[in-house]
Amino acid sequence: MSDQLERMKAIVAQAIAEAECHHRGVRLATVHLIVYGETAEEALRRLFEKASRGSPAEGARLIIERATSRYICWNCCGLRFESGDGVCPNCGELALEVPPDISFALQRVEVAGAF
Repeated sequence: MSDQLERMKAIVAQAIAEAECHHRGVRLATVHLIVYGETAEEALRRLFEKASRGSPAEGARLIIERATSRYICWNCCGLRFESGDGVCPNCGELALEVPPDISFALQRVEVAGAF
C-alpha cells in the first residue's frame, strides 16, 4: 500500500502544481482522477486524504471517473478509446497503452479562493 500512497502523493503534488501554474495562491476545491482497472473508490479516497494532509489539496472533493479503456493517443488529442489494435480513430497512429501498474492519474483540478 505504501507504493500506492507514494503514487497518490505524486498526484497531489501534480494537482497543486497545476493549480499554482494558473492560479497563484489558491486552495484546491476539487481533484478529478481517472481510474484504470478495479481499484476500490474507498481505498483511493483514503489514500487521497492521507496524501493531501497539510497541503492546499487538503479537504478538496475527490471525483473519480472510471476509464473505459487503457489506450490513450498522445499523437493528436489525448483521446482515451477502446480498440482491439490500439490505433487512434482520430489520427490513425498507434496509441499508447496505459501500463498495468498505473491504476489512477490526474484528470483535472478546480480551485477555490486564496489561502
